[in-house]
Amino acid sequence: MPLWLKNVLKRRDLPLDKCKKVLNECKFCCFRHDSLYLYSMKHKFLITVVIMITALVVSAGYLLKRDDHAEFLERRASIVMRDIGHRILLHAGDSLSRILPVQRMSKNIFQIEFQSPFTFMPDTLVKVVHAGLANGNLPLHYLVYVRDYASNGIVYGYEIGKKKETIVPCRGRPQPMGRYKIQIVFIETDETGNSKPYLVLLTIITLSAFAFVGRNYLKRKQPITGEVSTGVPIGKYFFYAERRVLKYDSELIQLSDKESKLLKILVSNKNEVTDRDRLMKEVWEDEGVFVGRSLDVFISKLRKKLQKDVWVKIVNVHGKGYRLEVGELDS
Repeated sequence: MPLWLKNVLKRRDLPLDKCKKVLNECKFCCFRHDSLYLYSMKHKFLITVVIMITALVVSAGYLLKRDDHAEFLERRASIVMRDIGHRILLHAGDSLSRILPVQRMSKNIFQIEFQSPFTFMPDTLVKVVHAGLANGNLPLHYLVYVRDYASNGIVYGYEIGKKKETIVPCRGRPQPMGRYKIQIVFIETDETGNSKPYLVLLTIITLSAFAFVGRNYLKRKQPITGEVSTGVPIGKYFFYAERRVLKYDSELIQLSDKESKLLKILVSNKNEVTDRDRLMKEVWEDEGVFVGRSLDVFISKLRKKLQKDVWVKIVNVHGKGYRLEVGELDS
């Protein structure tokens, strides 16, 4: 209970109308904790809901995109692989023999098989495969294995990726005539390689949301202490500087940062003149440039927010500054 209220209650000669006023103030004291807590929790709850809904929407979008990508990779890759096989045979001088159906050996491995034997140059193979994958908008970090059709042994192979990961041996060495099959292995795709950063981000968002809810739940179980229980009375108002809130009856009035700083200084010097220079220095000292009119504008805003109690006024003392006048309960 505020000190002024305790002093008032000690008086026995208080008129009936003053007693009613004091009882109303007591009601304000009893309910101010719950109302301020609910005000704070409302905004925190909304923020938490927004975070969790965003995480769910992004997750759904990612899963749909992942399924679409897998289907796109399989269908598009089959077409691109056949085109690569066609161009390899053309460079080998074969425009008549068939390219057998492309096989998907596993999630990221595709195999091109040929009906007839052919010969190839490694340099030409590298150019044809890379051009085909690039034009088909397929991943460009991959391995290529040329296998003997009968033994399945690797006759030739190379890797294309970033500069440090690119390995292309045996350039300029023609390979003998033989029946071959070519395997292309994608090392990193949106389906495999890039999912990890997304999953990490999604995990962080989800855990943050749950931590936010849990922290508020624990705070709700703890008794409210500190500034919420020691709101500064200003007539019928209560001022909570750290929250930048004025409370009048059950109404909560939000203050801006500068309004809160100004009111805090005026309250500390209640019913006395506060020098204009002091107000400007303490509120605007970190901004470097100050326009004198700004102080008057913010004082005007404070007056409007305090106008519900006729016993609370901010008076302009000409040539000096401002005085916060708060009427006392007298008999």
